[in-house]
Amino acid sequence: MNDLNGLVIFAKVATFKSFAKAARAMNVPTTTVSRKVQALEQQLGAKLLNRSTRTLSLTEVGEQILPKAQLITDTLTEVELDAEQAGTKPIGTLVVSAPPALSRDLLGGLLAQFHRRYPSIDVNLISSNRFQDLTKQNIDFALRLGPLTDSNLIALPLSKVHYCLVASADYLAEHPTPQHPNELEQHSLIRNHVDGFYLPWKFQDEQSTFEVNHTGKLICDDLQVAKEMAVNGAGIAYLPYSIVGGSIDNGELSPLLAEYINQDKRMLLVYKERQYLPLKSQLFLQFIRERKGEFEVLLAP
Repeated sequence: MNDLNGLVIFAKVATFKSFAKAARAMNVPTTTVSRKVQALEQQLGAKLLNRSTRTLSLTEVGEQILPKAQLITDTLTEVELDAEQAGTKPIGTLVVSAPPALSRDLLGGLLAQFHRRYPSIDVNLISSNRFQDLTKQNIDFALRLGPLTDSNLIALPLSKVHYCLVASADYLAEHPTPQHPNELEQHSLIRNHVDGFYLPWKFQDEQSTFEVNHTGKLICDDLQVAKEMAVNGAGIAYLPYSIVGGSIDNGELSPLLAEYINQDKRMLLVYKERQYLPLKSQLFLQFIRERKGEFEVLLAP
């Protein structure tokens, strides 16, 4: 069946028992109604209507087809209504991916507030350090550390992300405090990775840029765990201030080489490029724009 519209028109004609009345109800010419029904009969290879100058009745085949045609008509009407409501009422499930630390410290609370504002939108938070494929995994938004490398995605910058190089007093009591980034490879380093990709350690001064390529004696894929390793004297870690700030304030960790750290990292909200974003996504973008200041307080104090 290539033309569902023919079945819809046939159902209308059968309901009104008139080509003219069906045409007026659908606001189309009578000739169009007649032509569509004839085309449907040709496609099915059977007459659906008995026509005379005064009466119109269903054939045996028409009586068999009519219930299915009416079901299709009702279904198409419901689909059109759902589409109309989706354009005016926020519905559906919003799927967001974010790193565990950010999910715990900020995003979980923000999503709860978003759901209270729009209770008809369900929320699914995927808390993971992995780089999620938004298209394959049907994710609406992801929070990622820039820069954006996928040209098929759109990025909304939310905040700078301040990083700190830190070590505990116990570790520094047993090892010389590094005075320059090129001394770091002589130390026990706690490195973080995502799916096997090591998060870069880059430093610079007025003349040069330095990158630490040492794999490290301790490796993990969770920033919070890396902080706990550093607190317990395992080595030097390079982590966002949002994770280590409290431990710096209470003396558990000491910042190192702050003058060499270029604070150029940014947290991005990324989403798939679309000509028409669903209403749930439009509302979430508006909500996040309103709350950008909270990301700045946490990530770049």
